[in-house]
Amino acid sequence: MIRNKEPGPTDRETRELINLLEKELTLSRAFFDAVDSPLLLIDGIGRVLMANIHARKAYGFSPEDVGSMIIWERIPSSMAEEWQNEIAKVIRQKKARQFRFEKGNQVSNLSIWPVRDPQGRIRSFALFEKDLTEKIRALENIELFKSQGECTDAQISHASKLISLGTLVSGIAHEISNPNAFILTNAPLLSKIWEELMDQMKENLNDKEIRAGGLDHEDLAVMIPDLLKGINEGALRINKIVKSLKAFVRPENQEAFQPVCLNDIVRTCLLFLKNDISKATHHFSTNLNHDLPDVAGIPQRLEQLVLNLVQNACQSLDSRKRKVRVTTQAREGQVILMVEDEGCGIPKENINKILTPFFTTKTDTRGTGLGLAIGEKIVRDHNGRMTFEPRKGRGTLVTITFPELSR
Repeated sequence: MIRNKEPGPTDRETRELINLLEKELTLSRAFFDAVDSPLLLIDGIGRVLMANIHARKAYGFSPEDVGSMIIWERIPSSMAEEWQNEIAKVIRQKKARQFRFEKGNQVSNLSIWPVRDPQGRIRSFALFEKDLTEKIRALENIELFKSQGECTDAQISHASKLISLGTLVSGIAHEISNPNAFILTNAPLLSKIWEELMDQMKENLNDKEIRAGGLDHEDLAVMIPDLLKGINEGALRINKIVKSLKAFVRPENQEAFQPVCLNDIVRTCLLFLKNDISKATHHFSTNLNHDLPDVAGIPQRLEQLVLNLVQNACQSLDSRKRKVRVTTQAREGQVILMVEDEGCGIPKENINKILTPFFTTKTDTRGTGLGLAIGEKIVRDHNGRMTFEPRKGRGTLVTITFPELSR
């Protein structure tokens, strides 16, 4: 008897299955890359089976290396031995564990999870690395403040809150970046899906009876792409702000001096202060020299300086009609930053006190008394000079000069 051959999948079904698998693979990769710290999957000999973008960047390998590269070849031998010992403990104890290790000047936490096959046997290990350097540095700074006998308990408490705030801001930036990564991944995918649907539904969209979300067929064709584009652009802006915020609160490294353009520093700070500026004045302006030479500096510390100066200028205003202006210039081997305001000015009796730590004339919660003192130290550390000049009528001009970095 000849049996009829069972029909196989059609070409269309095959294409749909392939498309579905490709979408699931794309989504799983997006989830993996959305984790804002190094994440690896390795087998028993250390071969990297999967690695997100942060792991590839941290350990210097490309997507093509995944599946063949041994992780022990990319990290110091002492660190490799330490990791292997911890993985051995995971195998013996048959449960996840975590431990702290040092990598240069960085202190990190490594979490290790065993990955089992359907029979319950451990086949691979997921490794998640979390940088703890900022928290460790914050604790060290608190101890340093406590060791300064001249500081009062109130000052130590206040400084501790500021240090904790920096750690909190860093954590918030980290938490924002994860869901924002999903938006950045999925918004372009939704745009592509919409374009393909439009191609397939052109005739139906001409049906004037089609409505969705209060939009007719013509509005749908025009507005949906614009809405998706706006989502993507908004996510990109969030991503830029988060990266700048994380760089701002990153622990200082005295060896990390590099060529820095003060114009870039000013632009980054204005991203943070856009809301504060709009509340303080209708007349904020910049005049940035387009051919400004670089200076040798640490970007996040210079951002801290500019951020504080512009905040002080805005807080000194008593009306939105008053002006704030930020200017950059280059003159005789010096790079100059000027922040000018039409605020209340600095009383003569306070001119010699404004750089004293914890001195403030702000009686509300805005004043920390540390901003200008820290700013003056940042300027000195960059071989610069800061001066304060009362303006005729009202207001203050703060001028900072840095030596130009030789080209």
